[in-house]
Amino acid sequence: MKQTSNIILSIIIPTYNCESYIKECLNSVLDDNLSTVEIIVVDDGSTDGTKNVLGSYENVYGNLKIIYSSHKGSSGARNTGLDNCSGKYVAFLDCDDTIKSGFLREGLELISKGAGLYIFGIERLYLTGEKELWNVADHVYPTVSDFADEYIRVRKLLIYSNCNKFYSKKIIEDNHLRFDETLSYGEDRLFNYNYLPFAGSVITSSLVMLSYHQRSEVSMSSAHVPEFFKNVVDLHRAKINCFCNLSTGTTTDEQIDFIAYDLSREVERAIDRFDLYPEEKAENLPYINRLVFGSVPDLKKPIDVLIVLGSNNCEYRVQRALEVGQLHPGITYIVSGGNPHISEMGTEAEFMADYLKKNGVPVTDYIIENRAQNSFQNLTFCSSIVDSIEHERPAGSEKLRVGIITGGFHIPRTRMVLESVNGFPNAEVVFIPAYGPNTAPDNWYKNPIGRSIVLSEIRKLATLKKFRDYKKGPFR
Repeated sequence: MKQTSNIILSIIIPTYNCESYIKECLNSVLDDNLSTVEIIVVDDGSTDGTKNVLGSYENVYGNLKIIYSSHKGSSGARNTGLDNCSGKYVAFLDCDDTIKSGFLREGLELISKGAGLYIFGIERLYLTGEKELWNVADHVYPTVSDFADEYIRVRKLLIYSNCNKFYSKKIIEDNHLRFDETLSYGEDRLFNYNYLPFAGSVITSSLVMLSYHQRSEVSMSSAHVPEFFKNVVDLHRAKINCFCNLSTGTTTDEQIDFIAYDLSREVERAIDRFDLYPEEKAENLPYINRLVFGSVPDLKKPIDVLIVLGSNNCEYRVQRALEVGQLHPGITYIVSGGNPHISEMGTEAEFMADYLKKNGVPVTDYIIENRAQNSFQNLTFCSSIVDSIEHERPAGSEKLRVGIITGGFHIPRTRMVLESVNGFPNAEVVFIPAYGPNTAPDNWYKNPIGRSIVLSEIRKLATLKKFRDYKKGPFR
């Protein structure tokens, strides 16, 4: 299509098997009858009656162009639209959604402000008749750094969708930006993360651009996504790199908090799909559990000292310690924790010592560490105790093998804390998971208590990682 100087906005609409609602979509765009707006429909190889409906619009509207292509997916259809549009700005609309009446006239007035990116509100219409508004305040961000600063702090600027935005065609073409046709999920997000660094300035508007219609109980865009969690982790990393690299006004603590929150939300997004897509649970839960719990150690090798880290409900941990101790006769237990136990029977360490004693462990086989108030102190104080045990051993003894028992979900963070403590310098340390009733690998994602505990732990873990190291992966 030749460059047409009076076209201000190109609206690209990919269609695929949307016979029952494409008329509603097209009419919502055409109703304003604006000569400065062109509509480019790219049919992505529909196999229902969509093409017949589109045919009734051909050669009727001078600003409507319909392109028929083979099935390549929504990203391919959007890219075809980009290759054939002539507007100064570009918008995208899904074929099952509608533009709000009067929006285009008001939205076009904003374009005179010359921003590189415009973001508008979304109205969500549910099958129940309920309506939900996702909106943003009227604001001008002179630079993308200003926008990134605000997003890191508030996280509610509707950055994900492509369908509530105006993009500069020049920015898209100058930087060779296109949708990744290899992605089956999140391609819209990735396009936005790739576009934003070049936007220059951003304007958010309280205008509501479109109505997002729920057409069935299951979203039209929902489908099983192979390797879904790996996909969202990659998107998460792209998002972090985009916003933290652009931001110049946020502190390291603000960025780390942003990273931690976003990572926990991606984990939650993945497990929310398990009931609907059992195959995704089979594919992704083992990977998520490796991130959450780490790997299980080889308990066939001898363990000389077994440290049990306390918590306000640490009975399951000391139970696990007894199981491990039965595999290694002569083991020395160290029970650590100076905070009150939930039973009100003394401190965490005192509760665990009493538990060992009641289960037949001689008092000579366990040591009480009764001062620690947190994981750092647990490991610091226990390291000193292990040093004393080591000094009492005969010269030439083999290196001590020390087991540390804590909640399975707590192991990755405990491992990182141990690195900062630099404890047990002369011992081999292994981490042994203990699983509470709500936080085992096969049930934590099923109940609110387990979810809350594990997702909170993920956020805590992410806050311990330096951003420089984090960019190499959310866990290493």
